[in-house]
Amino acid sequence: MKTTRYLAIAAFFMSSVSSFGVMRDTDPRAMALGQAYTALARGPEAVFWNPANLALSGSPNFQWTLAGAGFAIITENNSFSVSTYNDNFTESNGNVSPTRGTKYFISDEDKDDILSDIPGEGLKMNFEFEPFLALGIPINGGVAFPMPWGVKSAVALGFTTGFEGEIPKDVFEIFLRGNEFDFAREDAGRSPGYDISDWDGSGWGLASLNIAGAKAWMPSQLNPYLSEFTIGATLKLVGGGYGEVIKSGGTGLVSRLDGTDVDMFLETQSGGGFGAGIDFGIAGVSKNRKITGSIGVLNLLDAYSWSVKAQQDSIFVMATDLRATRFMDPDQQNIEEALDNPKKCTGLNDRRDVEYSTDCTGDVVLRAKQGEESFSRSLPAMLRIGGAYQLMSKLTVAGNYDQAFTSGFGITTTPRLSAGAEYRHVPWFSSRAGFTLGGRSNGSAIGIAFGPFKAWRTQFEFMDFAFVTRGGFLPGISKGTAISLQVFRFSLI
Repeated sequence: MKTTRYLAIAAFFMSSVSSFGVMRDTDPRAMALGQAYTALARGPEAVFWNPANLALSGSPNFQWTLAGAGFAIITENNSFSVSTYNDNFTESNGNVSPTRGTKYFISDEDKDDILSDIPGEGLKMNFEFEPFLALGIPINGGVAFPMPWGVKSAVALGFTTGFEGEIPKDVFEIFLRGNEFDFAREDAGRSPGYDISDWDGSGWGLASLNIAGAKAWMPSQLNPYLSEFTIGATLKLVGGGYGEVIKSGGTGLVSRLDGTDVDMFLETQSGGGFGAGIDFGIAGVSKNRKITGSIGVLNLLDAYSWSVKAQQDSIFVMATDLRATRFMDPDQQNIEEALDNPKKCTGLNDRRDVEYSTDCTGDVVLRAKQGEESFSRSLPAMLRIGGAYQLMSKLTVAGNYDQAFTSGFGITTTPRLSAGAEYRHVPWFSSRAGFTLGGRSNGSAIGIAFGPFKAWRTQFEFMDFAFVTRGGFLPGISKGTAISLQVFRFSLI
């Protein structure tokens, strides 16, 4: 059952998270603190969390990230973990084939256990990847600088790619149990056919230019309680590509003695586009300067149009009474010819579209363009409330509440609570830990960092690392993993 083992490995490592990439949660320090970072972000990275933090006294007056190298990769699914693999695909589970010695063997009970881990709606997954250096330009940062009238400003670049999707559960049942006849499935108390037609998913690649400004301002009502109060905003210009499944369906797959029927379709749309959005925020520091509070509203006002080479397509597979003999027919040129999909008409019958008549002898059609209309999909608006407390001179604790108001781009509307702690053993080395509850899934995080090392007007950091579990607090039972590594970062200050 080597193929089955490879499927399990792929389902865990290639499937997958929450709002990491699109909301710029992937900085190693932020991830190691469980994303409890809204009150701690300073300098150019504050642009992605709360622009008001730029005007806090703890934010650098000037910082320019000149060079850096690193990446963040995030995978998660809703069904499989490392323990799933260990319990069903290794010698330790006690399943040894009687005919192949110590080769791995999966019993029917194991197959039932694996399938029971998949919810009825199917295997959901999410994957995101972000480089911290593109074409020699650091993109997890930028430059922060002062402006006239006491305004602190910053310009930062962002880039993220990812996808999220859903695979029908019956696809895995076919793989594990094989294609059973309809009467055998009915005798076992299951539906006669396989539901392999309900798919969902989306994918994106986005780049952004973020221009932010913040200013200190103290309302008289807050003066008795705060030593600082700031307001800020970010203008973001976004461009890239986006695609999604907008509809799927069909009767699925039914195997009968006289042949197999297949009927499934997907309707998709994709395109490139541009858009703009605005973030707002406020921040404050207590009188004793030990407590920092920060509230950001991201993507509150935005407009995105996907109109560059926009296209709507239909993808479909149809067959009736499909048998092995049809695949072995010498007149068939390829596997597509064995299907009952329509063919493109040629010659006198050419109607410039898909035609179902029997006298069409063109290529088999598996995909047909349905339109070229532009469409709109905005980044989810999100509220972020964060706080940080200087518990000791070397220890800082932080908390966050995140609430997205719409879903998409790997983001869910389920609220997320997070907390983290950072201990700076010496000025140039720190360790971090955090956890999250809610959002797409629960998880824990740890991380370390060396730096900053400062000399003259330069700052150097290296081996800033975070490891995050998703869908479980321990690596063995978690259903996803996130790793963020900043190999080095060099800045002018």
